[in-house]
Amino acid sequence: MKKSIKKITVLMGGWSHEREVSLESGECVSGILKKMDYEVFKLDVKKDLKYITEELYKSDPDFVFNLLHGAGGEDGIIQGILEIFGRPYSNSSVLSSSICFNKAICKQLAKISGVNVIGGFEINQNEIQKLGTEIPIRYPFVVKPTANGSSFGVFLIFNEADLERLKNTEWIWGADVLVEDYIAGREFTVLVIEGQAIGTVEITYKNQFYDYQSKYEIGGSSHISRFELAQESTKDMYTMAEKVYKVCKCKGIARADFRYDNEKIYFMEMNTQPGMTELSLVPDIARLNNISLEELLDLSICVAP
Repeated sequence: MKKSIKKITVLMGGWSHEREVSLESGECVSGILKKMDYEVFKLDVKKDLKYITEELYKSDPDFVFNLLHGAGGEDGIIQGILEIFGRPYSNSSVLSSSICFNKAICKQLAKISGVNVIGGFEINQNEIQKLGTEIPIRYPFVVKPTANGSSFGVFLIFNEADLERLKNTEWIWGADVLVEDYIAGREFTVLVIEGQAIGTVEITYKNQFYDYQSKYEIGGSSHISRFELAQESTKDMYTMAEKVYKVCKCKGIARADFRYDNEKIYFMEMNTQPGMTELSLVPDIARLNNISLEELLDLSICVAP
């Protein structure tokens, strides 16, 4: 397929909370693709079907590189448009994108396939006010949107004061809410390409959890490649990542996130549209495993659905 690909349209921006990160990813990837001698058209996506389709037909690409993050970009919506457009595009298709973007459904499928997941349940946003009273729960726990990314809308609840702050916050991150046990410990992420776990790093951060600031601001977090972890635990992570990738029918590049409480590995979520900025995890893991960003982009193009 690669030989026939000369023109690439890069989708970036979008309308989700992750717009700025998407623009960074898009600019980064566009620059590299140009250096690789592709003709590149950058499309800042708007929530306007007529605009999107007109711009796609205008750029007339041989391949579409999707660098949209969050709602509209990794939940199956843009993938559906691209399926109708009929040109190959990067990473997962409609079904797997929508499955993985919904953390509750992704966890259910992971659990069915034998993967250890974090305990929890789903509520709607109106039931947040019932937590601790009509919906009894043990501290500590985590409240987050069922379908969102970049840690927007994530609340760590350690006590009644934290719960009260949550209840006094306007919830703007979607109707469905995931409530999970808080797993104290360490955080890891695994890069998966075409079903194979390529490598992992441990993530350390200055803030209370791996939030937006930790992910995207210089010095907010560190990606540790030389970490102490039993070989069996690392193997478990790789196996879990590959199982979730397979059961969710992912394609191309994906990233699986885990927590480790010094006893067990817990799967958290699968990201089918991982960030590709200079600070992003996927390019870092690839480099540590002797895969350049250029090679990573080539892989995305060659294995497109």
